[in-house]
Amino acid sequence: MVSTFRLLLCFLLLLPLYVSGQEVEISLDRTEVARGDTVELTIRVYRQQQNVQLDLSPLREDFDILASRTSSQIRSINNQVESWIDYIITLFPTREGEIEIPQLDVGGALTDPITVTVIDQGPNSNQGNTDLFLETEVNKDSVYVQEQLLFTIRLFYTIQGIRNPQFTELDMPETVIQLIGSPNQYEQLIDGVRFGVYEMRYVIFPQRSGPLEIPDILFRGEVTDGSSNFVFRNLNTQRVTAYIEGMTIDVKERPAGAQVEESWLPATNITLEESWDRDISDMQVGETITRTITMVAEGLDGAVLPPFSPEQIDGANLYPEPDEIERTFVEGRIVGTRVETTSIVPTQPGRIDIPPLSVPWWDINSDELRFTTIEPSQLTVATIEGEVPTEQLISDDGASLESESLAPVLDQSMLDDENQNTLINIPVVWFNIFIAAAVAVVLASIYLLVLRGFNIDPMAILKAYMNDLADKRRPENNEYVAFTILQKTLKDGDPAAIRSALITWSTHFYAPETVRTMDDIIRLSSGTRLNAFCLQLQAALYNQEQTAAMNVTEIEAELAEMRTLHKQSRREAKRTEAYALPPLYRS
Repeated sequence: MVSTFRLLLCFLLLLPLYVSGQEVEISLDRTEVARGDTVELTIRVYRQQQNVQLDLSPLREDFDILASRTSSQIRSINNQVESWIDYIITLFPTREGEIEIPQLDVGGALTDPITVTVIDQGPNSNQGNTDLFLETEVNKDSVYVQEQLLFTIRLFYTIQGIRNPQFTELDMPETVIQLIGSPNQYEQLIDGVRFGVYEMRYVIFPQRSGPLEIPDILFRGEVTDGSSNFVFRNLNTQRVTAYIEGMTIDVKERPAGAQVEESWLPATNITLEESWDRDISDMQVGETITRTITMVAEGLDGAVLPPFSPEQIDGANLYPEPDEIERTFVEGRIVGTRVETTSIVPTQPGRIDIPPLSVPWWDINSDELRFTTIEPSQLTVATIEGEVPTEQLISDDGASLESESLAPVLDQSMLDDENQNTLINIPVVWFNIFIAAAVAVVLASIYLLVLRGFNIDPMAILKAYMNDLADKRRPENNEYVAFTILQKTLKDGDPAAIRSALITWSTHFYAPETVRTMDDIIRLSSGTRLNAFCLQLQAALYNQEQTAAMNVTEIEAELAEMRTLHKQSRREAKRTEAYALPPLYRS
């Protein structure tokens, strides 16, 4: 009885070990592969039905895990039932040589280590498969620093359509990389065989000289065989890979001939185009003319193009607008555009010289320094409509210009003398007495004929009129008064008073936009000097030491010019509306 109990106890103690102990086998579909090929690792677990825990983290040091799947099997031989589960893992080796697959923990059991050998067979290491292969291409083997390098990846395939394509990410230090558009898909006939082509194009801008290492390119994806699972209507897919070795590009330094220039623009061509919104030979002091200059660079991004418009012009105030920067791709090559627009307001009569513009750039085709220029020009500004100042008609050495080419000019003093001779002198005192008497007679007549008959109190009318006049002169209702108060507060230099006056005036200037706070003004004045002044003003409100940093004189002149331009644009809009034709059909 005791021996039977001992046997039963030993059986119960050993039973958990028997149940938990699992026989594990590991194998590879091949032990030698070409660089870029994949290998399948199979882990077979006996007497295990499901929910086995696999720790695959040791594999990630030398492999990329591309996919995994399971397969269950049960068989019976001589009434002996045997079952197992195969865990099939697709691995991509990340280096060459002998790679050991270490021990893996499978539900508490450890597998035996196993070795796979990865052989480098050259640039097209795994391209023996004619059904699926990669091709890479660059437009140049050597480029200058910051020059455009075009890099193309093409995947050729003859099998059914590709699903879920994935390529190695281009991530190179000290480079700017941009994908050109979307991937292209087309067909190409090679040696009588029709291939599908999946193409991706990149533009690369190296930011330092020296060797540029473009990494190995690996493709991973799925292809369909055209059939499907009848029950679930899912396409049957097969995971495939392709690989091609990377390349090295020589990046050259800036040539000695371009070291003296501030900007470095390696391109195939750069053009400059100038345009004006009106005739530059017919200007008045205070009128606005807009100059637009467009730079187009073939082979450069618009973001790297430097500013080129002059910062100041003698005899005129400049008001630049925010720059317009664009990037487009033409026939697979990048084209950058920079547009600079400046409003010019002449402040004095005469001829105002617009200086020439010259942009240096390096022609990568001819390998030489070139200059793209805009010739100088002149604004002709008259004091009286149609009149050019007489001092402009005399050259610097005092000699007269050709009189045949000049229109006759009248001397204003001559006209004043002639007009004075035709005037009748009347004593000012008698003239004032006559006006006062006439006004008194008119007022008395109005009172006797109108107001007295209707029992109207003239003092009440006068009081109502004065109240109405005072209401109209309130800064909330009168832009001129609001601007006058703003000018006074700017001279006083009190940030709080300036803030209040600026908000009040801005409600008139930016109407119909709603302005209640400084944030509204900052939003509406984006790209102007007023915007920067508002930020300084806000800083001064919270820190008195910042008050000295405010350039009050400059912003006062800026506001006056903004106000003048705003009034001119409103007058032009009213003039256009007044002379606009009515609609052909009334709605």
